[in-house]
This record gives sequence, C-alpha cells and structure tokens, in this order.
Amino acid sequence: MEKIYLVRHCKADGQQPKAQLTEEGRQQAQDLIPFFEEHPIDLIMSSTYDRAVQTAEPIAASRDLPIHEEKRLTERVFSTLKVDDWLTWMQRGFVEMDLEFEGGESGRAAQARIVEVMNELIERPEEAAVVVSHGNLISMFLQTINDKFSFEDWQKMTNPDVFLITRDEATKEFQYERIFTK
Repeated sequence: MEKIYLVRHCKADGQQPKAQLTEEGRQQAQDLIPFFEEHPIDLIMSSTYDRAVQTAEPIAASRDLPIHEEKRLTERVFSTLKVDDWLTWMQRGFVEMDLEFEGGESGRAAQARIVEVMNELIERPEEAAVVVSHGNLISMFLQTINDKFSFEDWQKMTNPDVFLITRDEATKEFQYERIFTK
C-alpha cells in the first residue's frame, strides 16, 4: 500500500464506545466525501467505536466499499477510574510512555497495537486506505514517527483531522503529513 489516510473521527457526543456523532459530526463526515474524491481509495478500515464507524460510513457508501472494523484501532483507555484532572494525567502519558493507571493502557502498549495495524496495512496490495481512529491513539502512532509529537500537538488536533501516512521504501520508516483539518 502506498498511502494510508489516518482520520480522526468527526465530532461526537462523548468518549464512550457507543458515543454517536453529533449533528455537526454527521455533516463533517459528509464533508469528507469531496475531500477524498480526488484520492484513490481501495480499503476502508475503522475502529469498532460507533463514532469512528459513523465517520467512515459516508466515504464507504460513496465508494461502494465495505468498512473493515478493527478492534486494535479503538481509543486508548487511560484508566477505568474517574479522574477529575485527566488532562494533567494525559499530559504525563505523552512523556512517561510506560505510565499505566488502573484499568488503563500505557502509551507504549497503545503504540504497539497501532504500529502493528499500520505495518500490516502498508504490506497490503491495495493502493490506498482510509483508516478512522481516535485522537490519542493516532497521537501515539505519530509519536513513533516524530518523537517531538507532544501533548500540545494532540491538543491542536481537530475533529475530523486527516494525516497522510507513507513509508520510505529505502529506510522502511513511516512519514506523515497533516493534510486536512476541520
């Protein structure tokens, strides 16, 4: 595969797996159709979370392609505990990659699962894929490419957001470029 369009889902009404796109988010998902019209797309993959699948649905329908749901693309669960100051803890999680809270997943573990998916995708015979996932997990992947990708960069991400992922054939290293923001 030559190109992977890594998409952060559109605006949703929450963070739970069953959270739905808002009315604005549904319109944003429709607005992605013309953006992708000029890009060949052979495969569409999504997190199993409703908001990600709902983001992928209009693109898939416009291309008459199925959506392949992938559990490894679900959002990083930071903790099962209710934390009032979660942004502070999330900021620490960008620096302390092995930091893990009760019921949660470390940054390093999140990176491992998305890197696994991306490595599998890049080896596929299709030309290009749209992959819909979540802000923190996408950030963890981008951090594997650019270790300077920070908490502040995550905060600047939008819903939706699109990063073009390619791999240098000589070095086998991933590269990214931000190509769309809301």
